[in-house]
Amino acid sequence: MIFLMSHRNSAASSPLSAVLKTTLALTGATLGAVAVANTVIAARTPPLGFRLGGQFGRYPARFGDIAYTVAGTGPPVLLLHGLDAGRSMAEWRAVFDVLADHHTVYAFDWLGWGLSDTTGEGTNATDFAEQISGFIHDIVGQKTAVVAAGQAGIFAILAARGGAEISRLALVCPVPPAPDAPSGESRAEALLQSTLSGNLLNAPVLGVAALNWLHSRENLHKEAREHGFFDKELAQSESQLWHVAAHQRGTERGQRALLQGAFGCDWRAAWREIEVPSLLIWGRNAVREGYDAAPEWLALRPDAHLEVVENALLFPHLEQPQRFLDIVLPWAGESRR
Repeated sequence: MIFLMSHRNSAASSPLSAVLKTTLALTGATLGAVAVANTVIAARTPPLGFRLGGQFGRYPARFGDIAYTVAGTGPPVLLLHGLDAGRSMAEWRAVFDVLADHHTVYAFDWLGWGLSDTTGEGTNATDFAEQISGFIHDIVGQKTAVVAAGQAGIFAILAARGGAEISRLALVCPVPPAPDAPSGESRAEALLQSTLSGNLLNAPVLGVAALNWLHSRENLHKEAREHGFFDKELAQSESQLWHVAAHQRGTERGQRALLQGAFGCDWRAAWREIEVPSLLIWGRNAVREGYDAAPEWLALRPDAHLEVVENALLFPHLEQPQRFLDIVLPWAGESRR
């Protein structure tokens, strides 16, 4: 009797064991294929070249080396790029040389972006504000005007509140940090952030695959076309540059931090409290993070000045460089006084 029961249990468990073995085998094969795809993408990505003029250098910040460039003479201006995938100091290339004709111009890549070292685990907005204050103190060595694009504007505000030597502050299409930042329904990041944040996004194979999908040529081109640029030909060429920059080794840490809301902070209180002369610049045609957000910024800081650039979305410094310079050069020149 005992023998019969044992035999029956063994027979009953055999199909289940077979299913489990098959499932595990398929899962392993799938993960293996995904890992191979991730490796191929990494191998096919060319190195990120230095696409900005000036003298290249590296600044040993607390959490890694920051890549930067400097050119020109005169009162200093520091340019800070945004944090979306593929962004780097190269986004200032349309205005960098002309600014350097009038100022000592600095631009750097955030840790985890461009040519800088990768960012550390657990990074936050305060750490990024420290990159600004440390760079100004150790490299610039004097009060400087700061021009910050996108999310970088929030870090510049925090740095100013923390006592960084910032003489003037210009925010270009400033973006509040997640979870406060708005996002359009078509934005791939919104889907990824809501469904893949947390443990899955941190998974070494699937997390990298998710970022590779988000940063595919198709998704980056769609992002540039719909939300980045008024000029659709420029959107095409710029998204190709983003694709290369977004797949550099070490960039996944910074993107995970951004998607998971690691840079959240009370930016409204900081913006309200700083007394640095401030300028807001928005592209007229921006659909997301557009200049319709300006009333809130101006309500918090009535002394701030607003300039709107026609035929531009989130990158007026790339789309309308002459108009951008017409705004920024007189503003930066006031720091001479």
